[in-house]
Amino acid sequence: MKPVRHHFDRLILAYLGLIFLLTLGGAYYGFIYLVAAMTHLVMIIMVVRISGVSAQSGPRAWLRWGYPLLLLMPLHYEIELLGTLFHAGWVFDEVVKGWDRWLFRGHPHRYLADQLPGPWWREFFHLMYLTYYFIVLGGFLYAWKRGRHTAHHHGIAISPEFLRYVFIFFGTFCTYMLIFIFFPVVGPLDDRFLRFYGHGFIGPFIDWLYASGDSAGGAFPSSHIGEAVVIYLLLRPKSPLVRTASIVVIAGLTISTVYGSFHYGIDAATGLVSGLLFYLLWSWIYRKMRPDVPALSDTPGTEQNNEPTDL
Repeated sequence: MKPVRHHFDRLILAYLGLIFLLTLGGAYYGFIYLVAAMTHLVMIIMVVRISGVSAQSGPRAWLRWGYPLLLLMPLHYEIELLGTLFHAGWVFDEVVKGWDRWLFRGHPHRYLADQLPGPWWREFFHLMYLTYYFIVLGGFLYAWKRGRHTAHHHGIAISPEFLRYVFIFFGTFCTYMLIFIFFPVVGPLDDRFLRFYGHGFIGPFIDWLYASGDSAGGAFPSSHIGEAVVIYLLLRPKSPLVRTASIVVIAGLTISTVYGSFHYGIDAATGLVSGLLFYLLWSWIYRKMRPDVPALSDTPGTEQNNEPTDL
């Protein structure tokens, strides 16, 4: 079978190419940026090779269709380095705190935990914060499984439904990363360490995750919440029970980001709004790039009988 590079492959290559050019230009200011540029060049070569794989089953297929997930952590981890290239370490927390104070007449992250004190609430909301990782991984795997079923039913190589999912999700992710690079906000992490550091079981685990794979500057708007909203809109569960449970989980995730002082209240609010807006934006872009896909395909699960395999 002839290998096909899809729109999400080209989107990922375009983003990596942009960051390569930015870091290559930044090599004038420090050797670390040259290292970053060469790292992105290697990543571009690897994506070109991986996206040329035509396997539909086995380890090579998992790598072919799952590599976007593997890129999420390194691309998120580098935003602090990229932000210093443009702002020399300057962050916009004071600006965002002003918006937070104006919208909520205060700072919800400073009093929400006081309204729900005690170890049980602390563990519950930290657990809700962890659901983000299950939402991203579970949503991707569910889209892949459902897409495989649809592809088998129609006798095609890969479901257009899955290709649309990856394109819109990764487009949303890249949009958030660019916002964080050019408008870095750290968030109320100092308040978090004063209030929660070393307490409980799940909180210290999340702090370890932050130290291992997160990067300062990615607070406004909350990409965790925005991406969860996009995943929900992409999958749109048909079961009322699953739909209700999904909304409850997203609401819990939203509250937990503020309760745990990971985000300002304004970060969470704009995460919800931006998730909807970015979903609409990238859905529109996808329809423009694929005019053969009718607008009805915005409803996941809608079967298309005449989808081409070369997308």
